[in-house]
Amino acid sequence: MVRQYDAQEMCDEQLKKLGTLIFDARTDATSFKSLWEQGWRTIFSKSEKYIGRCWHDSKRIELSLIHLNTRSEADLRDTILHEVGHALVGHSHGHNEVWKSKCIEIGLSDPKPCGAYINLDNGRAIQPSETKPKRQFHRVNKLCPTCSKQAEEQSSIIMSGVRWTKLKCGHLVKAESIKSSGFDLDNYVTESGKRPYPYQIEGIRFLETSGGRALIADEPGLGKTLQALLFCFAHKEVTTPVLWVCKTTLKLQALKEALEWCGFGFMGQIIENPRSRILPGIKLYIISMDLLRNMSSEKLDSIGYKTVVADEIQHFKNPDSTRTAELRKLVSKAEYFIPLSGTPWKNRGSEYFPVLNMLDPVRFPSYENFKNRWVETYLDNRTGKIKQGGIRNIPVFREYTKDLVIRRMRDVVLPDLPKIRREIRYVDMEALHAKAYDQAEERVAHIIKAAMIDGEDPKNIAAQIMVLKHITGIAKTPIAIEDALEWLENSPDEAEKLTIFHHHIDVGDMLQNGDVAKTFEGLDKLLKERGYKTTLRLFGGRGPEERNRVIEKFKNDPQCRILIASTLASGEGLNIQFCQNAMMLERQWNPANEEQAELRFSRPLTHQDYPTYLQDFLFNEDKNPKKVSIRVPYLIADQTVDSMLTEIVERKRTFFRKSMNVGEENIKWEENDIIRELSEMIIKKRFGRK
Repeated sequence: MVRQYDAQEMCDEQLKKLGTLIFDARTDATSFKSLWEQGWRTIFSKSEKYIGRCWHDSKRIELSLIHLNTRSEADLRDTILHEVGHALVGHSHGHNEVWKSKCIEIGLSDPKPCGAYINLDNGRAIQPSETKPKRQFHRVNKLCPTCSKQAEEQSSIIMSGVRWTKLKCGHLVKAESIKSSGFDLDNYVTESGKRPYPYQIEGIRFLETSGGRALIADEPGLGKTLQALLFCFAHKEVTTPVLWVCKTTLKLQALKEALEWCGFGFMGQIIENPRSRILPGIKLYIISMDLLRNMSSEKLDSIGYKTVVADEIQHFKNPDSTRTAELRKLVSKAEYFIPLSGTPWKNRGSEYFPVLNMLDPVRFPSYENFKNRWVETYLDNRTGKIKQGGIRNIPVFREYTKDLVIRRMRDVVLPDLPKIRREIRYVDMEALHAKAYDQAEERVAHIIKAAMIDGEDPKNIAAQIMVLKHITGIAKTPIAIEDALEWLENSPDEAEKLTIFHHHIDVGDMLQNGDVAKTFEGLDKLLKERGYKTTLRLFGGRGPEERNRVIEKFKNDPQCRILIASTLASGEGLNIQFCQNAMMLERQWNPANEEQAELRFSRPLTHQDYPTYLQDFLFNEDKNPKKVSIRVPYLIADQTVDSMLTEIVERKRTFFRKSMNVGEENIKWEENDIIRELSEMIIKKRFGRK
């Protein structure tokens, strides 16, 4: 496989080096000009018919991205010289002796005419020879004192009363010097008092059993990220450095979770752009999946990664895409590979092939073989064509992949989960909003500093800070829309519904309709495009009849999937317990208001109160309510008043959990104290002291 970045450099290098003599009529002289100086450039296509083409009219050397996945660097170099040869001699010579002679002159040893590339299917897969053998993980690792590799004994001898052991790594060491490294996963607690749930520990042990190459396919919201992190952390001597590949909007969250669960010893670097300097000696490197194609191979190789974690692996479903090819190349060099996804395939069973091939190319060596063996097909009566369906013979397929894939559903692991699961998700603000926020924070910091000196009421100070909260709310709106659409794709059951809580009215408007400048589309238009009805709204000032009408429509109409609701207006007297998903877009001063909104989901259910499509989803066969766990992600703008407020609230929750041993519902929140502490944090950030 050859990365697009490397192919571009290889072809551009030849265009800059090779050229022809050009006669200049103005000077009556002939001079050498490279093809690059004459305007030739490299372009890419997704053609399956040819590897490369020379376009004389537009002065372009075209390379096929699909075939790059199947070629070695030596093969690609020959292809480039073949096409450059055409560029040098002109289109009239075709593949004649003039062209052959020029190709030999520039370094192509055996020029041949263009032909179809017949080995396309192999290029869609990692070959067994490209992967490294699986290793065995132990609960307590014995390590070589010389190289820190797993200490596997081959032989031993006693000399002068000392037992010496020869290890598989080649070192001869004293038996007593072999180090033991253990990680007590069952009793692991973070500094903030968090513990992994039993099913998450089971997932980490599954990764150990599978030799560090397995797909965690738990239902969304069950903590796939922390399972991958804790596995790498527990075996950091052999799994690090870790290269973490994810969506751009999830990079910061991955870093925050690494610090939360593994501590500052697992500090990571977010690679922002191709020019970013790779910092040496770090355990975790985080890169977006879209940046992979533009990164230098030398830079990525300099990381020396041992483990590749690919979050949201369903985005690598096309075996012919450049994105998938880039990941395949990374995985072929890594010892361990941990893909994560709640929906590893969505529309067609063949979408499952790329990740399974990367996990086990011996079992899944060929895309065509996988489709023929495991993917259902059917006749589309409308078009008369054979189309792909889902996975064929699912029970047999699950048995075949049981050592590669682990998947748990919410209703299976419910005994481990709390009724309401708050998830703090940190996001970056766009540059434009970040600049506006910084300017506003500077102004507000001076105002609240003077107000605190004058002893003003904290509620007056809160009005100033609300300006900052408003900016963060607007900045997070496009991310909330993206998350809502992804939730919709991952929740095909029409009975699943989502409520998005906000504070400012215009933030709710933008969720519905996008912004005035049309930089992003609102949910209403995007839902219509996907065949759903537009969002429903609940905000202050509506009478009981209007509120009830909205809730009844949300409950009774399967095509109404998303409700946008004001947190304060929805905190009391609202019954939406049939909705099992929520998102908190804007935080409140008083966390009690957020908790009130969360309680709208956790209320008694009565079978006859719901339409049939909800009865089947909410109730068991005996008409008793199913146990549910409500996931509520909180979107937090990093390095803003948003994250400061979250730090204050979560610190107090942690204090209660650790020292007072009471339920969070018993915490007494003092709004004035929170505002005062938040004001002090803003002043300290801007002026370096309180």
